[in-house]
Amino acid sequence: MELIKVTEKEGQQLVSARELHKFLEISERYNDWFNRMKDYGFEENIDFTSFTENTVNGGRPRISHILKLDMAKELSMIQRTEKGKQARQYFIAC
Repeated sequence: MELIKVTEKEGQQLVSARELHKFLEISERYNDWFNRMKDYGFEENIDFTSFTENTVNGGRPRISHILKLDMAKELSMIQRTEKGKQARQYFIAC
């Protein structure tokens, strides 16, 4: 059963940070949450990649992030919630 979409690119398993944020039911705005999470020592272009994407309604483009699976596991663990535990166990199984 796929809880969160995991894609593979160049031998790396990757996860959308926005999808993880939604799955974990984080009440904090995505940008605020992600900026706080990357302060745990994660490095751009090593643990995650940033990119700009257009919004559905044609609004202002937004910054999104693709996470390596290890970072997704750690972020899930940091949340200390049932959803976080569920996501972490799912990523370990991947």
